[in-house]
Amino acid sequence: MSGIALAPVQAADDVIPAQVFAMGLAPEETGTPAVPSAYFRLWDMQTSWKDINPAPGQFEWSVLDKRMAQVKKAGAKALLVLGLTPQWAGSSTAGDPRWGVGTASPPADFATYSTYVTEVMKRYGSKISAVEVWNEANLQTFWAGTPDQMADLTQRAQSIIKSISPSTLVLAASTTTRLIGSVKSFFGPYSAALKTRGYPIDAWAIHTYPAANAGPAKRYTDILAWQQVLSNATQADPAALTKQVWDTEINYGLAGPGAIAHADFDAVTSGAFVARTYIDSIRLGIDSTFWYLWTVGNYGLIGVQMHDGTTFTIDPYNRMRQWTFGAVFKGCEDPVEGVVRCFFIKKEPFFIAMSQNDADVSYSKAAALPAQTWSGQELTTAGTITLGVGPVKFTCPGVDKTPCALGANQSNLSSAIQTTSIVIDAMRTANQVNIIGQTSGFDVGASLQSFIKVANQRKYHRGLAATVDANGGFTWLRNTTKKTMVYFQSGNVKSNVTIIQAR
Repeated sequence: MSGIALAPVQAADDVIPAQVFAMGLAPEETGTPAVPSAYFRLWDMQTSWKDINPAPGQFEWSVLDKRMAQVKKAGAKALLVLGLTPQWAGSSTAGDPRWGVGTASPPADFATYSTYVTEVMKRYGSKISAVEVWNEANLQTFWAGTPDQMADLTQRAQSIIKSISPSTLVLAASTTTRLIGSVKSFFGPYSAALKTRGYPIDAWAIHTYPAANAGPAKRYTDILAWQQVLSNATQADPAALTKQVWDTEINYGLAGPGAIAHADFDAVTSGAFVARTYIDSIRLGIDSTFWYLWTVGNYGLIGVQMHDGTTFTIDPYNRMRQWTFGAVFKGCEDPVEGVVRCFFIKKEPFFIAMSQNDADVSYSKAAALPAQTWSGQELTTAGTITLGVGPVKFTCPGVDKTPCALGANQSNLSSAIQTTSIVIDAMRTANQVNIIGQTSGFDVGASLQSFIKVANQRKYHRGLAATVDANGGFTWLRNTTKKTMVYFQSGNVKSNVTIIQAR
């Protein structure tokens, strides 16, 4: 896979690699997880800077040695997360009590971080296949320093790592996408600071937990908004936009933002969310997606569980891997009437169809194609079916392969980052629909035409235009209690379609 691209999500004829499917590993799990995973992420398990380097010149390797052996036994590769700052090395006491005093502090002397990274790499070298420079640096919980300071640490880490193990991939400090304000205020300047340093990374790292009451559709639009911040901050620099993107933590139902309570999802919803997540990642051009978290039992922080007792999430994970790993990805069409279709070839050509949003939508099959749902149910009937958040695979095994071929009009491919783009999100407040938009490449004051379809209307009609502000954003309001579908367009640039349910 080719990272974020300026045109299609993936280059034509990309083959889906094993690294798309990866996993976070809980500290309680000391055996081999029952899922195939290209990488296991080592974090929250006494393998951080403060644990390995508890005092100046002192290094404790026993825990990390065991974890590295565990990953090797599973036939996977290791992604090690660097940080948290030891109290002795910190410049302040900043740090969440859960992790310890000073753990979010920039080091008082950045040379101490360099020494730590050097010792790690001297011990393990290429056995560490990838390194994430810091965890969730846009959150004060983990980093109280400036974006520029984090860029300095990133450059130091990259220089040391590559000098010892050129094959080890260096991931930027990860950024959570659920709070666009912190993405703009921290990640924007951080990515701009990395630009001045020649982008000393192999990949960007994101954590894509949506709001606790939201599902994969919100994750999708959050990622698009993050991509646009990157594009804006780097002035659509191809050197930034063509880097790989790794989503190193994803789950659903985590409490927040604000007062939104934690949510636990039932077995069917959980399985559909897992399946949809990996297909959306392929659609977005995300090169590796780490499910958070493989555990030994139910873990209260997260809303979707994955452990030996959850076949309802293990099976969809394995099924999506079986469908796509090794397949040639041909691209995705723009959504049509709320349906997304992505096209592949693996022995036989096939496409995956799903609802654009987290709601059911009717889909009229063009032919009696063999089909299988994300849960393994076989569908053989033609006609109209209901698609939900979970993907459905349609195969063309006969002579006529046409239904499984991506349309010839390549401009219909879904886009990741474009030099000019529009992304929208929506919420309902009583009788009012509130659209929040973000653009890239538009001048201040540019007019964006809205197109609206309400309830059972057959066609979209023009609505009031929106105006781009100095930050590239815009807002748009409409008074209605009816189900409403909205998108915005300027010239050939079209936003995603957002659906606001009836009050």
